[in-house]
Amino acid sequence: MRISFVPSIVVLVFVLAVPTFSQQPTQHAFLWSRASGMQDLGSLGGSSYASAINSSGEVVGYFVTTIGDLRAFLWTANSGMQDIGTLGGASSFASGINDAGEVCGWAVTTSGQVHSFIWTATGGMKDIGTLGGSTSGATAVNNNGVVVGDSLTTGDAVDHAFIWGGTGHLHDLGTLGGANSYANAVNVHNAIVGNSLTASGDEHAFLWSMTSGLQDLGTLGGTSNAIGINAFKLVVGFSVLSGGSPFHAFLWNPSSGMQDLGTFGDSGANSDAFGINRYGQIAGYSCKDSSGSVCHAAVWGSNRQIHDLGTLGGTNSNALAINDSGQVAGQSEIK
Repeated sequence: MRISFVPSIVVLVFVLAVPTFSQQPTQHAFLWSRASGMQDLGSLGGSSYASAINSSGEVVGYFVTTIGDLRAFLWTANSGMQDIGTLGGASSFASGINDAGEVCGWAVTTSGQVHSFIWTATGGMKDIGTLGGSTSGATAVNNNGVVVGDSLTTGDAVDHAFIWGGTGHLHDLGTLGGANSYANAVNVHNAIVGNSLTASGDEHAFLWSMTSGLQDLGTLGGTSNAIGINAFKLVVGFSVLSGGSPFHAFLWNPSSGMQDLGTFGDSGANSDAFGINRYGQIAGYSCKDSSGSVCHAAVWGSNRQIHDLGTLGGTNSNALAINDSGQVAGQSEIK
């Protein structure tokens, strides 16, 4: 499911958003709230996809241009959708935004490489480099301005999770014993979650902290990937169940470990969790049945009950992020 120049969360979102390139339904980024329901954020080209939301309800993601390039966007209630540019190449992808409006992601450089960036309204897009390899991709930025993601290391043989503290070089977080690791989210305390290959070659979710390093969070029986974390070290993501399928959204906490969040009802269906706010509300999606033909954006409440957010008129939708006000960002097929 991965390609070498795109970080793990980017590919995960892209695979969910785009079933095939030949028969791609049009999708639009959305902003959902309990008061207003699902709001279509439009596009500056073809389909658009949301990745993250901050406390002000500002949304970032990417849209597909008329010639098939990807371009990072910032959406605000006052200004609508804005193309925030590239590092000189054709494409870019915005994956995270903090409360100060700093945006991170990846973009193509003038030399054709893909590098992580940090963007501000005053300074524009800044290349923050790699771990020595040719490519990197940032996935999240917290309110301290700390950026995480993954990068090819020197020689381009392996991908490692990184942390960047606002200045200087990227710092390698290592792995759980295997070749590759990928960082997907960081909280206000600089705790990081992602996934890594273990020494036995299995893919496991991890939690990293400055004091403890990488901690294996285990699985629900198969592989696992941690995608979101809140200020209280509650972690969400997905894990394949025993037997190799399906995969289910999970919630992990330090006291009780990994909990299966289930689905809309069919235990044979897939589900995934991408974001969690300080109140324990979780954004993700669930499929209706094991066929996977209909999947809807979902929110799990603090009581762990799942709620279907519907669509923008199409068949499928997906929720990628949730802020502390309960606003949700994602994408949906349109009519």
